[in-house]
Amino acid sequence: MASYEQIRRFADEHADRARIIEHETAIVDLESGAKVFDVTKAAATYIVEAKEGVFAVVASAAGHLKWRQLGRALGLHQIHLAPPELVKERTGYDVGTVGPLLLDGVRMFFDQRLLKHDFVYCGTEDAHHTLAIDPRLIIDSNDIAGYFDSAEFLK
Repeated sequence: MASYEQIRRFADEHADRARIIEHETAIVDLESGAKVFDVTKAAATYIVEAKEGVFAVVASAAGHLKWRQLGRALGLHQIHLAPPELVKERTGYDVGTVGPLLLDGVRMFFDQRLLKHDFVYCGTEDAHHTLAIDPRLIIDSNDIAGYFDSAEFLK
């Protein structure tokens, strides 16, 4: 289960590819995030349920995903956002603070568009701290189930 302290330690251990940004503004959505960082580099981590199980979907936060079409492309049936209780149970994160690290036992689908950035901004479990991380380090640190291009699935 993820905690801010574990993510901070991870960033310290990978200081050449990750860092924690502290901010007074509590980031709970893109609007509040825009006050702290370039949201075109934001990576949202969604926890979803499908007939095939529970997964993380890490995608560019630049728009809303068309879940039905994305699910079909990923081979997932009846995909939907997981309820807050399941997100907390499976990841240790509250909805709105989910980050792409320490998701033990949760396989991940990753948006290839994020790889065009040297680093992306992610949740840390603490709304007053943001992780700036090399997106390749996210891939290296997770069980990747597959890749997609969010440009094909944005509303």
